[in-house]
Amino acid sequence: MNTTRRQQGFTFNEVLVALNISVIAVLGYSVSSVNVIRGQTANDNFTVALHLAQDKLEQLKSQTDLTDDDRCPQSGDRGMSAVGAPGGIFDRCWKITDSPLGADLKRVDVTVSWRDYQSREVTLSTLVFNGGGS
Repeated sequence: MNTTRRQQGFTFNEVLVALNISVIAVLGYSVSSVNVIRGQTANDNFTVALHLAQDKLEQLKSQTDLTDDDRCPQSGDRGMSAVGAPGGIFDRCWKITDSPLGADLKRVDVTVSWRDYQSREVTLSTLVFNGGGS
């Protein structure tokens, strides 16, 4: 009589080990996907903030007579969307001051701030010739 039996199929422990390996692989993929999505969102918001700041800089540069003005951080544009309409996550403020480089120059700083999964901001600065003087 032959007392050795041949095993057919998998044991419960083998199935559990295989499931654990599969779960770890899927979890690693999920975590990396979340990080990629989070990074893409941060990049998208940064690009929008740059455009909003550039738009305000161009608007201020087109004015013929700039006067000192400080709208940071209390006033300015609040709750802007990507197209500058109300209802978004972006806040924009600006500051216009005299430049130490000349009497006819104004320094213009535009700051756009927002919060996605952390607080962020970008500031663009330029000098504007404020003609007029002698």
